[in-house]
Amino acid sequence: MSFTFSKLDCAGYLPPLLGKLRDGCAALAGPHAVFDACPDLRNADLRCANLEGAMMSGVDLSGAVLDSANLMGASLTDSDLTNADLRCANLEGAMMSGVILGGAVLNGTNLFAASLSGSSSLTTASFAGAEMRDADLTNANLEHARFDGAIIEGADFSSSTLPFASFVGARMYAAKFDQAKLWEADFSRTALPTVDFNKAELTRSDFSGASLHSCVFSMANIDACIFTGATLVQVDLSGYVGTPVDLPQPAAPV
Repeated sequence: MSFTFSKLDCAGYLPPLLGKLRDGCAALAGPHAVFDACPDLRNADLRCANLEGAMMSGVDLSGAVLDSANLMGASLTDSDLTNADLRCANLEGAMMSGVILGGAVLNGTNLFAASLSGSSSLTTASFAGAEMRDADLTNANLEHARFDGAIIEGADFSSSTLPFASFVGARMYAAKFDQAKLWEADFSRTALPTVDFNKAELTRSDFSGASLHSCVFSMANIDACIFTGATLVQVDLSGYVGTPVDLPQPAAPV
């Protein structure tokens, strides 16, 4: 299974619809731009645009094309990015609390240290192959979201809602899911070193073939979770709740 995504060749690229942005907003499409007077950018073509540090809080970007755009450090708080195309965009350090990303595509996107805390709707969003190290996704709604092949080392999903989410093949070192709701999530065939599932709700989640080393499941609900073929080394299962399937005895470190 491949999770490689390629950026557009943006050298000399001018988005074909950039000059057609409504109300003269095209002139604002640059670094550190303030979009207070341009709240409606629905379906805008901003691929390859340099919007580093732009102030786009509350802007309607639903259906917008931001493929390979530079949004490093941008403020997108409470913006609507429903069904937006953000493939391979740079959102490093972007402020995205309260953003709506339902159905958005962020495959291969750089979300290093981005803040999506409290985002009301990231449902069905795809983060496949995304760079999400140290991202803040606490208290977010990520139902049916895909993180297959993503790098989410050190990312914090504490108290988030992630039923039916998929993490197959993700790099998850030190990711945190403290008190997260993860029923029927898919972690199959995935390496999970030092991942924290303390008090998480994991009913019917799939850990088949996964490698779990130094993970914490203390007081987690792992009822009907599937551990067939999983490897557990120095895993904390103290006080877990439920009856998991094929849960092996954790091995001591070699």
